[in-house]
Amino acid sequence: MKMKTKVFLSVAISAVALVGAVAGSLEPPPGPVSPTRPPDKCFDNTSRLVDCGNGTVKDNETGLFWLKNADCFGTRDWATANIKAAELGHGQCGLTDGSLPGDWRLPTLGCASSFCLPIYTATGEFPTIFGADCTAAPYVLNRAGTGCWTEGNPFTGVQSFNYWSSATDPATPIGGLWVGLNGNFVTAGVSKTNAVHVWPVRGGP
Repeated sequence: MKMKTKVFLSVAISAVALVGAVAGSLEPPPGPVSPTRPPDKCFDNTSRLVDCGNGTVKDNETGLFWLKNADCFGTRDWATANIKAAELGHGQCGLTDGSLPGDWRLPTLGCASSFCLPIYTATGEFPTIFGADCTAAPYVLNRAGTGCWTEGNPFTGVQSFNYWSSATDPATPIGGLWVGLNGNFVTAGVSKTNAVHVWPVRGGP
């Protein structure tokens, strides 16, 4: 009887110890793996805009991923710009991120009037990479988010001209909204037939 009691206690203690070891493990449990992209490991301790080394730049403030090459598509009309962004994926424009067509899009943009100055006073995704810390064209923030972009810090090919957003002007369906990187403004009502630069974005991870 005593032997059975000892065996039972030994098994019980071992079970508690095992549960404690698992519960206190420093290894995170395995999570689901994206069928299209590897897990997000794009972080560092000093940058707001992190060059992920795979053709993307991650904004750690918004979680958005921007195409590092801001001039991959040249200039396009609004409809073509949307299509090109939607077709973008791994193997194009320097991307090695595992993304598929349908992951990318033109950034959102909103403006309470037909003209917003400076860009960062507008709403949506596009204004998030501009800020008061940069006061010179093209007004894009640098890697730290505390000054102006320079080539490769962290984007490449940023043009001091206009870039399409995904937005249609609420006042007229033939008009779109773009950001003017030569004058730090957002304007609405411009004809969608204009040839304008394209800068795709996607959500994370």
